[in-house]
Amino acid sequence: MSKARLSLLLADSAALFANELNRALLPESLKQYIKKARFCADASGYQRHLLQLFCGQAITTPDLPIASLRGGKALSLCADPCYLHPDRDRLLLFSQGLDLTLDEARGIAELVQPLLAEFHASLHIQSAEQWLLELDSLPEVEFSAMEGLHGMPVSDFLPRGPQSEDWIRLWNEIQMLLFDSDVNQRREAAGKVPVNSLWFWGMGTIPSWQQWPLVSGQEAILQTLASASESGFESDIHRFDAIDHKPALKVLSIDSEQDLQAQLQQLNDDWLAPAWSALKKWQLRELELIVPEWGVYTLTPWNSWRIW
Repeated sequence: MSKARLSLLLADSAALFANELNRALLPESLKQYIKKARFCADASGYQRHLLQLFCGQAITTPDLPIASLRGGKALSLCADPCYLHPDRDRLLLFSQGLDLTLDEARGIAELVQPLLAEFHASLHIQSAEQWLLELDSLPEVEFSAMEGLHGMPVSDFLPRGPQSEDWIRLWNEIQMLLFDSDVNQRREAAGKVPVNSLWFWGMGTIPSWQQWPLVSGQEAILQTLASASESGFESDIHRFDAIDHKPALKVLSIDSEQDLQAQLQQLNDDWLAPAWSALKKWQLRELELIVPEWGVYTLTPWNSWRIW
């Protein structure tokens, strides 16, 4: 039997698979594949799934080593802007769709920087919504990854550990400072949500890397992971035939703003149908269809010959 294995990671597609009505949109052939597959529910987000594919085991820590993968120095954290919304006795975190400009980001960072002197830390803006905090030493704190927290109460995800009180105090001081800042007053006047906090995270431990013969996709973090693990990388592989029977990881995105039927049909024609054929011919050992925030469908040659 061939040792080739294909892992297809479908970013931004959980709603298609998790919702019964949306599953009706799937091509009939794709419905057949997932019906015959072994399914394992897994609510992990995109970044956690991606890291697990490159280390070959489940990552169970609350945080993820994203600061270093963003190009941060050894003593760096992610310090990403967010909106904390009070809802009765809870604070809900919103990190997506902030529509933050680079000028606004610089203005907020300039306000916050004096609060960081006590921590011997400095803010560095990589992009409007991705910031790094560089420190003299890493804190004795366990943070929680921002991924998966959008719209969630933050109370269960606050810093923990010997120095957690200092970081929670800093977090509260940042909120008070930004509450009525000029930047946020202008944002609210323009109909935008205020950016009233930073979320510290990304200090997770770098795992032992698993090398892939072939990795393909357009995301910047994917190329970084391929380089770190010394995996082969080609960004523009678009069809199953091009993997040439190598164990491969392909990352695809489903764009909800575009024609879903056309995207799903192309996924089927370019990847799933030829992989299904290879399984039936015992030319492929395993096909994984990974849907972040939903689960993993696994197909083997035995599954492909099931008649039910």
